[in-house]
Amino acid sequence: MDKIYDNGLTDEQQKKVDDAYENLMSKVKEIDLRLYEKLRAKELSAEDVFKLMHTKEDKRMTRIVDDQYTLL
Repeated sequence: MDKIYDNGLTDEQQKKVDDAYENLMSKVKEIDLRLYEKLRAKELSAEDVFKLMHTKEDKRMTRIVDDQYTLL
């Protein structure tokens, strides 16, 4: 399995998650094609994930927004 990042899952666990996701997406496609297309359009590509992982900003930076701490 091609791992772009480590999410803590084993290959077997990741396959189960991927299969469940694809199964749900196929059901969404049957029920509402517009929603399906909208969700697919918003998925991150492998290239997007790579870019996010290699940004110059400190990924562990926190900031306060409306008295809430947000991890970036």
